[in-house]
Amino acid sequence: MQSNHALIDAMPNAVILVNGQGIVDYCNPNSVKLMGANLCGELWRDCVARTFTPKADDWHEVSLHNGRRVRVDVSSLPDQPGQLVVLTDLTETRDLQAQLAHLQRLSSMGRMVASLAHQIRTPLATALLYAEHLSTSNLDTEKRVNFSGKLKARLHDLEHHVNDMLLFAKSGQQSTLSNVSANKLMTHIEQTVEAYAKQRSIAIQWRHDTSTPTLKINKTAVAGAIQNLITNAIDASSPGQSIVVEASSHGGQWRCRVSDQGKGIDEAMKARLFTPFATNKPHGTGLGLAVVDTVVKAHGGEIEWRSEKGRGSDFIVLFPTIQQPDLEVRYG
Repeated sequence: MQSNHALIDAMPNAVILVNGQGIVDYCNPNSVKLMGANLCGELWRDCVARTFTPKADDWHEVSLHNGRRVRVDVSSLPDQPGQLVVLTDLTETRDLQAQLAHLQRLSSMGRMVASLAHQIRTPLATALLYAEHLSTSNLDTEKRVNFSGKLKARLHDLEHHVNDMLLFAKSGQQSTLSNVSANKLMTHIEQTVEAYAKQRSIAIQWRHDTSTPTLKINKTAVAGAIQNLITNAIDASSPGQSIVVEASSHGGQWRCRVSDQGKGIDEAMKARLFTPFATNKPHGTGLGLAVVDTVVKAHGGEIEWRSEKGRGSDFIVLFPTIQQPDLEVRYG
């Protein structure tokens, strides 16, 4: 037995031997250090109740009263009644992972700021130019209307870029959900995107079934995500074409489908479609679909899509219909 103790003492993990009566027979030095006390002679279940403090985010790990995070592995002793309990301290590993995630987030934010500065430069300069033309006193009515329309278009581009950035930047922040009528959500989206579609000479066919489901969502985020899908469909289409936006409800899910007959997505782009900053648009931020992916997943939803080069794309987002009380949602 002493040779077994020497072997256990040499292990880098915290190791505890529990006999057939549930009493701790032996603790190696690492277990004493981790648990803050020598548990020999105590009932193991009492030790667990006193030293373990389970938390909501523990998953396959357990938190100790001292804040350490451990993985617990239990196996039966081969030659006698009892159990071998091995505790692996994962605290430093989790801290390093959190730091890495923070650094990755900072890196993404830096790229985001650089992207924003690059993407707003052209529409901002163009908007300033149109504003300068509009200030000319001898400008005739036709040109004034023309410049006004172009100015509004560039300002719309700026607004779209900023909204994408804001939604992406809010990943990881909590947001309280509220009950929202799916029909009212679609009405809001329709009012928001119709002007852009008209400006691009694209017709939108709105299709709704007769159901009136209620969703528990962050309305601003979900509306922004669906608007991104519609805007992408408009941008992929040629003047005179139409896109279809279809909403329906079935089996506890609300489904919104956006389809176009536009350019489609090439194979190289498909592999990184939802990756932040990936874009083949000359003036795109590469955040539109990343935002859609973040928002849908944060709400427990799903994304389905297909696209064929030269024949158009279909994107479907599915959200669960209301079934439970108020919740909180976390992006990312």
